[in-house]
Order: sequence, then C-alpha cells, then structure tokens
Amino acid sequence: MLFHDEEQGHIIIGEAVINLAVSHKEININSLIIELGTMAEGDASDSRLAQIADARRWLKAYAETSPRNREELRWLSASSHLGLTRRES
Repeated sequence: MLFHDEEQGHIIIGEAVINLAVSHKEININSLIIELGTMAEGDASDSRLAQIADARRWLKAYAETSPRNREELRWLSASSHLGLTRRES
C-alpha cells in the first residue's frame, strides 16, 4: 500500500467498510471511495484528511489496475449470466 502509515490506512478503509455495512449499502471499490469522501467532509484533522486522501488514491489506483475492470474480460460475466461454463463459451 502507498499509505504514509500502512496500518492507519487499513483502519481508515475498515472504518469505511463498517460505515457502509451498518447502512446496509453495497461494499465495493467505488462505494468505498465515495464513503471515504464523505468521511473527509466531516473531519477537521489535517493528518486524518491526509490518511483518507492516501486511502482514496490507493483504492482508485487499485480500481484502475483491477482485471475485473478490463474490457476484454467482460465476456466472463456475460457467459456466467447465460449459464455457460468456460469450455462452452
């Protein structure tokens, strides 16, 4: 992770996950980024804002490199919705 303090970064993301879970919201990369933004709006500490910004940067970088977001892999989800196995598709 690219956090200034890796342990604190994990805690920040964990807090965002808990906030989403308690609110019965879907937990994914995009919802975590949005939740971290919401957490930043209500927080005044400069060090905490920096940690939240680091966590958001890390999540955005992860989302951009995630193989699930690659266009050429979209056929995997399409074939699974059709009930096809890899060999059949």
